[in-house]
Amino acid sequence: MKGTLILLVFLLGIALGVGGTMIAPDMAGPYLPYLPPAFSVKKMETVEGEVVRKVREGDHLLLTVQTSQGTVLATFRKKVAEIDLLVQQGDALTLNLSRYEPFVNDPAIERVRKQDVALRPKENALPSGSGVEPFQANPPQ
Repeated sequence: MKGTLILLVFLLGIALGVGGTMIAPDMAGPYLPYLPPAFSVKKMETVEGEVVRKVREGDHLLLTVQTSQGTVLATFRKKVAEIDLLVQQGDALTLNLSRYEPFVNDPAIERVRKQDVALRPKENALPSGSGVEPFQANPPQ
């Protein structure tokens, strides 16, 4: 009798522990939004889009990313110099977000895919229709 009661309490404890770990974060999450990341079990959402604008202002970097869900303005205050060198306008950027939001601070960058080099405009190219032909060392005969 005593052994059966101990076994029952033990199994009930395991069931509550497993169930609480799986269900409690979803139920209590909206009521506890300011928990440190170590205490929360949030599902991260991957958001992919194109960098349409990049602005560096002193100690922070602003990236405007056009995604399928909408536009995201990502503000970076950590690793600003590194991100500024890595990410350029036109690049495809994959961000890890807890959920889609239009304004995010220091999101995790999962992937940066550079725009195709062949499609990238040359910096010294002349505008079309300018009437000036580029210099050719060996003009066609």
